[in-house]
Amino acid sequence: MSLARRLFPWTLPPLFGPAMVVLITIAGVFGVMWGYFNPPAIQVVMFDAGDRSRFAVHQLVEFPEKHLYLVAMPDGRVRAIDGRVASNNCRVEWLPQDARGAEKNPNGMPGVLRDPCSGALWSFEGNAISGTDQPLRTPQVTPQISQDGKSQRVVVELVNPDR
Repeated sequence: MSLARRLFPWTLPPLFGPAMVVLITIAGVFGVMWGYFNPPAIQVVMFDAGDRSRFAVHQLVEFPEKHLYLVAMPDGRVRAIDGRVASNNCRVEWLPQDARGAEKNPNGMPGVLRDPCSGALWSFEGNAISGTDQPLRTPQVTPQISQDGKSQRVVVELVNPDR
């Protein structure tokens, strides 16, 4: 008696292989159709935050209706900070005179973003200070030349802004 027969005394039915191919094909087609008829609820909105000259280095500009904060960086970029906390769906609030931010903010400047639900704090650049180790989300910022070609606009990519 062969080793294979001693280890596996049973045999598979002759149509087992083709039946598995058909079953896996049906499952794959079902998965594709399910995804087609139930698309993910992702909405991307391009938000024009205004002229680039509006943003001074290390000065936070707030867009409360969008839960969005923008700050110009010393290297010329503009950083967008999503004011919606991913872990608890709360909205942060800007406290410009709070000295707890001086440790993490550039040049020891005051100011923090605070989550009123958990008490977590972030610097005005979105870096975690206390209560969490996760930074705030930073949406993509794209500079664009205005239609008249005279100024540079700041456009922010917002994902699911109404949630």
